[in-house]
Order: sequence, then C-alpha cells, then structure tokens
Amino acid sequence: MFWILQAHGEAEGAAGAGEHAAEAGAHAAEGGHHTPPIVELVNHYIGEPLHEFQLHYTKPLWDKFFANFGTNAETVFGPYTPENAVPWYTVMFIIACLISLLVIFLFRRKLSEDEPSGGQQTLEVAVLAVRGMLSDIVGPHGLKYFPVVGTFAVLI
Repeated sequence: MFWILQAHGEAEGAAGAGEHAAEAGAHAAEGGHHTPPIVELVNHYIGEPLHEFQLHYTKPLWDKFFANFGTNAETVFGPYTPENAVPWYTVMFIIACLISLLVIFLFRRKLSEDEPSGGQQTLEVAVLAVRGMLSDIVGPHGLKYFPVVGTFAVLI
C-alpha cells in the first residue's frame, strides 16, 4: 500500500520539479542572477590579470586535487572567466571589513572614560547585561565564551 502512495508522491514531485525547471529557465532567459555593480567594477579593473593568474597557477592545482575525486575545478567552482575572477562574496567581505574599520576608527575618537556619552553608556549597559546573564546561566567559567555569545546577541 505504501509503495503506491510513494509512487504517486514521486510522480507529483517530478511534475513539480518540471514546473520549477520551466520557471528557472524563464528566469535565466530574462537575464539570470544579477551581479552587483561594485563586483562588476572590480572585475572590470582587476579581473583579467587575476583570471590569468588563476588559469596558470591555481586552476592546475585544483584540477590535480579534484582529480582524486573524479571531478575538476570548473565543475566545483564554475567556469573560470574574467567576469567572475573575484567572486561577489569576496568583494562584499572586503567592503564590510572597510566599513567596520571606519566605524571603529570614528567611535574610538568619541569614546571617553572621563565623560561617557549617552550612546557609550547604553553600549556599556548592554555589554554588562549580556556578560551578567552569561555568568548567571553558565557560571564564571562561561565568561570565556562571552565574545561568541556577544556576537550572537548583536546579530540577533
């Protein structure tokens, strides 16, 4: 009895997959996924020399490594082209690091131990609250995990 239901579910799944493939094909015909303009700009200026470096040095190493698994670098990473020599996530990571450094530099000048501003006091209260909560729940040995818990607290 269950094999009949399973076969019926697989048939419906195949039909749904066909519809999804048709939608994906239509989306690709409209232009596919979009690369952010900053990534296109970076690849425009440094994509060609980096692409040549990848073809001569890194791609042969990856091909040799992936040959052990029966595949190659282009199957794993996609085609090597000057347009994708610097991936979007690398560009965005560098931008996020630069923004973080700028914010740290600006806040460092405004922080004061003698006359803390309202924002600095709020930040200190939040840090002490998370630290106190961690100490109450986990115990004093849990304070070594404070940076990780604090990061999650900020992100969430």
